[in-house]
Amino acid sequence: MSQDARRHRPNREGTETVTVDGASIHVPSMTAVEQRASMSDLGLDLDEETQDELLQRVRDTELSDDMREIVQDDGVLGDRDLLLWKWIYHIFGEPLTLNTVPEEHFQAAREAASLVAIYITLIDDIGEKRGDRATFWELSKAPYPEVEPDWDREDIDRDYAVSTKRVWEALMERIQSAPRFEEFVEPLMFSIRQSIQGMDYARLSSDYASFMNPEETWYFETQAIGLYLFWNVDLMFSPSFDHDDYQAFRRITFELQHMWRLGNWIITWQREVYERDYSAGIIVEALHQGVIDESDLDALDEGSVDPEEIIWQIESAGLAEQFVWNWKQRRDKIRERDFGMESLDSDEMVAKMEWLMQSHFATEGHR
Repeated sequence: MSQDARRHRPNREGTETVTVDGASIHVPSMTAVEQRASMSDLGLDLDEETQDELLQRVRDTELSDDMREIVQDDGVLGDRDLLLWKWIYHIFGEPLTLNTVPEEHFQAAREAASLVAIYITLIDDIGEKRGDRATFWELSKAPYPEVEPDWDREDIDRDYAVSTKRVWEALMERIQSAPRFEEFVEPLMFSIRQSIQGMDYARLSSDYASFMNPEETWYFETQAIGLYLFWNVDLMFSPSFDHDDYQAFRRITFELQHMWRLGNWIITWQREVYERDYSAGIIVEALHQGVIDESDLDALDEGSVDPEEIIWQIESAGLAEQFVWNWKQRRDKIRERDFGMESLDSDEMVAKMEWLMQSHFATEGHR
């Protein structure tokens, strides 16, 4: 997909039409969001006791022997806080696993979804946080057809490659045993590639200020969140899933992936100001609306402005509350729709995104 042949125009309320290589697609327009909502308006249990309980469940999560061996290696994964890997393994247990996965396939599906998430995390970190372009692109080859990473390439981070290879091979071992592997492997690899494209966009945004615009941020950053990946893994392990529901499944997953993206932005944007990561949608929207400008971010990078000042400016404009309203509106509209699925319950899928918002809120700053 060319990133040069792109333009946009206003469309129906709440969306923009973006033209990519001659094809028009509808994406959410952040500037159309004027209403505001607080976290308390979401109807979710976010009190301190619930947060403590959700965080403790993550801390108490026991990794399987195979997963523990992978994440506690003597390389890159072992250097990360174990709570991150526990959180990933926890959410891809009962909380987010689709109800079409039977008990006999549950553990394999859980480990496979966790391994996809770990692979994506490793690729994201090497590209955006470490800025290692050579290693990013070499290790990103794994989901592409007709090509394979050179895990032993001399000019890349070899330790990083070793850890990433272990994760990828463990993932492939698990999904190849899935009863519907052949049916869903291509959609899975496509979704991983889409996620990598989103990461590449975030990586480039740090170097090219023109990339930090609302339309492309919505389009690419939402792909990077990866809900299609994880639930496509579940479908591989779902003998009872009716393939006639697959189109409706993709439509609702598209909507719910935007909820996940919004929730992540809402909860992490302040931390990302401190980390000098300006790709979050709330920060991009602040730039777009003139709440802050590029000189503010330059000053923040140089240390002449405190992060608290940037955060105060964005909070004063009510941008976070606009994004909370957007999340709530999306959830409520999805609940009203009949997606016509026989083998999946759309209400249960929405409930999983509500739980995920609670879990993000409870574990932010701990992983």
